[in-house]
Amino acid sequence: MRIAMVFDGLGFGGIESVGIRYANLLIKYGHQVDVYNLRADKCDLVERMRASGCNVYNRSLPLSLVPHQYMLMVKRWWWGKYAYPIAYLVSKAGMLLLRTVRHREQYDVAIAFSGHMRDLTFVAYDFVRSDKKVAWLHGALMEYLVLSPSFSDLYRIIKNLFVISLDRQDSVFQAWPFLESEVSISQIYNPIDLSDRAPNFDEARRLKDKYGDFILMVGRLDSDKDQATVISARKRLELDFSNAPNVVFVGDGTERQRLEGLVDAMGLRNSVFFEGAKDNVQDYYAAASLFVHSSPAEGFPTVLLESMKYSLPIVATDSPPGVTEILGNDEYGLRCKVGDASDMAYKLNIMLTNDDLRDHYIEQGRIRVKQFSYEVIGNRLNSLINNL
Repeated sequence: MRIAMVFDGLGFGGIESVGIRYANLLIKYGHQVDVYNLRADKCDLVERMRASGCNVYNRSLPLSLVPHQYMLMVKRWWWGKYAYPIAYLVSKAGMLLLRTVRHREQYDVAIAFSGHMRDLTFVAYDFVRSDKKVAWLHGALMEYLVLSPSFSDLYRIIKNLFVISLDRQDSVFQAWPFLESEVSISQIYNPIDLSDRAPNFDEARRLKDKYGDFILMVGRLDSDKDQATVISARKRLELDFSNAPNVVFVGDGTERQRLEGLVDAMGLRNSVFFEGAKDNVQDYYAAASLFVHSSPAEGFPTVLLESMKYSLPIVATDSPPGVTEILGNDEYGLRCKVGDASDMAYKLNIMLTNDDLRDHYIEQGRIRVKQFSYEVIGNRLNSLINNL
């Protein structure tokens, strides 16, 4: 098949990296893949996408010409309900005019992969012609409709949704019954390569010697990752359980200075360490004793699968919907309450002090991560594409 994958930018990010994996899988199964990048200012991964065997085309669709985004006016301002119809009609007219002057290629399938307003509009309104359309949701349907109910109108046009999680989907159908009757919704997980990036065991031993039996967290140092709860939980471990492991953060971001200040205020400068962004993150996984994850909400935290791959037991906040999708009801790791440092400390202490439980979760993780292999997910993807 000839497939178009449409992205709302190809900058560095989780969705874009996952997109490269899926492009590789589609090519492996014999499909021709063209990629459309709708943001000229976000093109960091263009060459990586081309290296995977895709043709990459830059196309502009100004956000001002995306009609459904103007629904937010109704929610934000009292006068929005009066201005919305005008803004919608004017932007739609401009969008259709732009479409008429563009050359439009023909595809078997067009996929709005980012799941944002811009790429959904590009696919729904045939900026590339296609026999079948797909909207890819990097989480649960409910999450997107909470952001903007107008997503539902685009889903109705596109007709096929791929979601990571089915969390609260029955509630969605109660509010938008046409999504159950008119739209096909299929679940597919993100794949993980189980063969790449073998750790440097000399470097892993050096990290082990430096930090001991440390707790690891990998992720951006941003407010939506909530490393502050991990830092507070480390303090509670010491005060409540007389347990004082080191904590190592791998990643960087806008919150680093604030988090370092919190570490100093809690007297943990010799126990909590910021390593910054690292290319050899696999060495940290190999050296750590336990992985912790603290995000308040996650579509699909691939770092949990990375941890399982490197045989690390996990304590993670029960952040919807992705953590439960991966860990189940504590079958594959221990969950704690979101933003609750005391509960996190309690679960960390259990995992650190109960060797039998640790071994159980290490083995369960090895079993679980195989279900996200390229082979398993690739077969699932190819079946979904062929049966649209």
